[in-house]
Formats: sequence, structure tokens, C-alpha cells
Amino acid sequence: MPLLEEAIAFIAMLVNDSAGFKQGPDDEADDWKYIRGKIVAPDGSLNYEGIELLSGRHFQHVASDALQQDMYSAIVDDPSVHPATRAHFRAAKQLGAGAVLGIDAIEDAVELPDEAFLHEVQGYLNHPRGAITLATRCTGESERTKCDYHASKLRGCPPCAVGTAKEPHILTRYEHFNGTHWDGCRYGGHVGTGHTSINTHVISIARALGAAGSLQEVKLGPRDPNRAVDKESNPNQRGDGVLGNWTHSARRMVFDGTTITAVQFRKGMLGPLARGKHLATDYAEKAKRSAKAAACAANNYDFMTWAASTRGGIGREAAEWFTTGFATKVALARSDGEKWRVRNERKRLLQQHSAIIARRNWEITQRNAWPRMGGVAPRAPPVE
Repeated sequence: MPLLEEAIAFIAMLVNDSAGFKQGPDDEADDWKYIRGKIVAPDGSLNYEGIELLSGRHFQHVASDALQQDMYSAIVDDPSVHPATRAHFRAAKQLGAGAVLGIDAIEDAVELPDEAFLHEVQGYLNHPRGAITLATRCTGESERTKCDYHASKLRGCPPCAVGTAKEPHILTRYEHFNGTHWDGCRYGGHVGTGHTSINTHVISIARALGAAGSLQEVKLGPRDPNRAVDKESNPNQRGDGVLGNWTHSARRMVFDGTTITAVQFRKGMLGPLARGKHLATDYAEKAKRSAKAAACAANNYDFMTWAASTRGGIGREAAEWFTTGFATKVALARSDGEKWRVRNERKRLLQQHSAIIARRNWEITQRNAWPRMGGVAPRAPPVE
């Protein structure tokens, strides 16, 4: 009986006090509606008779998600929590963020090396990257320049100034140990490799949604189509690929992919990210749309930014296209089995996207961060 009383008390607390349950968890929406209809009376009170009608597994999912939503809100809405931590938690809630950490079927597209998996776990949990020490610097350089985090330029020990701006950015130990710089260092070509992989994956998603897609450098003309081309003020623009489905629209869509560091420590950005006014992908979408949307329209194209954060989540534009497309595909499914397969396809594509970002992040760190603490684990001894 004590366990039964405790279970009833928990359900009562969930119905009466959990904002996550009252508003509906971000996930498990269908199950939440079903369960709410069973245990919540029309006046909002607990319907005790409905408890006997609950399915245990579905209720566990909904209750867990509701409590997680409550804990999430308690963190991101608390001004005493460090703004970078709050910004991180908001980025970690984006569609697809950390999806590779929840895989239920191993395949080549989602498998990560052990070091890359650990690196991604530490990043997703907002833990310091264990390989990074106070002495770690960036090895990134080209024939003409060196990264601002190169040992020859960054001589101080965090906290210290970095870069050459008139108002230098102060590199804190929080930012340094989290490896924020190596989420997006452009030296070494690893950002470009990850960029191509993401764009190729967008084509795979489009085809899963019944659209034609091709990866190509689309010439769009000048940023402002009403003015002449100028390399400085009005440069030519290009897209990363073209998508189209003539059954929906005769007009094709150009997409442009980009990956942005999820937690931006730059002045004027961290506060809005912490308060939830913006996500990092919002800034990326705004920049891309400002540069390319008008040029696309002049060529009779729609435009979409596929913005990904370094936590693996996707921006609002891409998320709307993705969720709308799969909602339509689920609605057209003719059986429960087919709906199940579509939902699993959706989940798998998000996991593959997350894995691409995780590999990209690890490659940049592995190649450009040095010295690193520890190293590659030795192989197991042979079986005798």
C-alpha cells in the first residue's frame, strides 16, 4: 500500500503542479493527449478512476518528459545560472541536438570512434572537454596567417585577451575548457569537410520526403539584384543545392547550409542566447537570408537556410521544413506499421545529422588542438 500511495501522490503532483505536464511535454505529444484525457477531469483536477486505464510504458514516457521539461525550465529561467550554461541548455533542446547519443541501432552512418563519442558526450552535457588543458592552443595556420588561438599569438593564460579587435575578446577559462574555439576553427579544412557532409545529408532528407534534390553550386547573381555587381558591397551569391517537388510547387528551392557554434561568447550575443531571445542558428539564418534570399527570388527560387548548431540541432527554417514534411508523410501512411516506419526514418535521419556534426567537431579538435591531455586508448591484448 505505501508504494501505491506514493504513486498516486506522484500522479497528483504531476497533474496539479507540473508546468511541463499542464503545457504538454515537447516530446510524446500524442501520448500526452491520450493520458491527459484519462487522468484529468474537465475542471482540471485529477480523475482517480482514470488512473486504472493508464498504459504504464506510455505514462512513464510522458511523466519523464514532463519532469525533464520542468527541470529544463528551472535552469534556463534562473538568472543566477551562468549565461553560457543557460544558452547551452537551450541549444541542447533544438530538434536533433544530441540525437547520436540516443541511437538504438548501430549503422555506419551513426557510428563514432570512441574518442569522438566521448567528445560529443562531454559537449552535450556541458562538461569541460577532458583533453583540453590550460596549455592547449590551436595549431591552425595557412601560408599567410595563423589562428588567433595559435601559440605564437595567444601567449597569455586564460582568462586573457585573444584576437586583435580594438575591444579584445576576453577568453575565460569556462570558454577555453569547453573547447568553444574548436567548435568552428576554419583552419585545416575540417569545417569545409563537415559542410559538404551536411549538405549531402540534406539531399538524402529531401529524397526521403519525396523531393528531387541535387548538390550543386548554384549561381544566383548579386546580393541585391537591383544593383550592379560589386566585389565589396554587392558580391555574387551561390547556394549549396536545389530541391524540388512539382506535386507541391512548380518553384524550386535553393538551400544553403551552415554550422554555427551553439554558445557564442562574443559581446552582445551571449545574453540573448541565455534568455532565449535568440538561438545561435537564428543569427546564421538571418545572415544567410540577408545575403541570398533576394538573389534567389530574382531567379524564381524559394530559399532555405539549413543552419545547424555544434550541438547537432537544426535551426527554425530547416526544422519547419523537416517536421512539416514528415508530418505529411505520417498522415499519408496507410497502416500503423507504415507510420511506425516513417517515424523511425525521421529519427534515424536526425541521428545521422547529429553524427555528422559530432564527427566534424572531433576532427577539428583532434587536428587543431595541441597539446591535449591523455591520448588514444591502447587496444585490448590478444586472447590467448
